[in-house]
Amino acid sequence: MKTVEDKPVSFSYAKSQLEKRKKESELGYEQQNSLEYLEKFTVLTEAESEKLKKELEELNLLSDEQIIELINNVPSKEDLVKTILSKDKLEFPMDKIKEIAKITKKYAK
Repeated sequence: MKTVEDKPVSFSYAKSQLEKRKKESELGYEQQNSLEYLEKFTVLTEAESEKLKKELEELNLLSDEQIIELINNVPSKEDLVKTILSKDKLEFPMDKIKEIAKITKKYAK
């Protein structure tokens, strides 16, 4: 199998794609397992994910991968934002961490 495109996607997007595929035909073993996982751990709807993505992109601070990590985890506290972003070994100023946390907190459930 050849990879056509490699880009990060949110849990909600992946879940909706697998649900569409399930309606069309039977899912393979890996796809079914992925769908079950996403049904348990997807926090936001696809519309909410898109809104959050746009808000985070407007900061012009984060990579696509970082934005998707924040969408998938929806951290409600500054220390959680810092932990997620520290994966890339980059230091963000505390005022930027607070700004990101303020945005993601609105979507946390």
